[in-house]
Amino acid sequence: MPSSQHHHVPWMVCRLDRRASIGVPLLTNTINEYEDTLGESNPNCIVIWHCVCMLVCVDGNVLARAAGREGPNAMNKARQELISWTETDASRRACIHAAQTFRILSHRKPADGTAFQSVRTLFMSALVLGFYLLAKESSPIYSPVHENVAFDLSNTDVDWKTIGEEGFSELPKFPSSENAAVRFIHFGGPIVMDGKKYQSGAQHAKRIILEFASLLDEVGSHWMTDYAQLLYTIHDTIEDKGR
Repeated sequence: MPSSQHHHVPWMVCRLDRRASIGVPLLTNTINEYEDTLGESNPNCIVIWHCVCMLVCVDGNVLARAAGREGPNAMNKARQELISWTETDASRRACIHAAQTFRILSHRKPADGTAFQSVRTLFMSALVLGFYLLAKESSPIYSPVHENVAFDLSNTDVDWKTIGEEGFSELPKFPSSENAAVRFIHFGGPIVMDGKKYQSGAQHAKRIILEFASLLDEVGSHWMTDYAQLLYTIHDTIEDKGR
């Protein structure tokens, strides 16, 4: 993997440190051992797991700069830096976690409540998918040998045990894998959520960010609505550069 991609994939940095390198095995072991328990628990619990998984797939500081935290110059530079990130397996795994977070919180019940971390995770999920679409080169790497029906990132029960460390490590890629999520992580494809297809570029990046902002308006309360307003602001900063 080129160093430019390495810089924006946290798990690749963590593996260089003996103590930090236990993070990925811990994440995969957690879902292997407690997937059923998490599935039966308050949905805010599994959302936290998705959050940590995204944090080892993408540099949160780069996302924040791309969102405009440090001004327009840093914002534009960060968005350019994310182009190389979109070419990684980690970026595509992050997209699945982001879409699954959207699905989980879309189906939450009022009695479940809304945890602060869930709101932050939903916000981060919007940045992951929005900037992935914005930065992704228009030509897909999706191979025509795969099925005609695109993998739906949110409207699918993902088998995380089968996925294992895919996107968290440099494992061999097998085009014949029977798992659609694994094939997406390896080879990419269109971003499809609940039957809606999103193409690369500013127009669809803005569209998906609005979807998340709308959900944040629903699940957030009081000061939590600030996250939705931030997404509306980010939406207005996205322009098609004709790249």
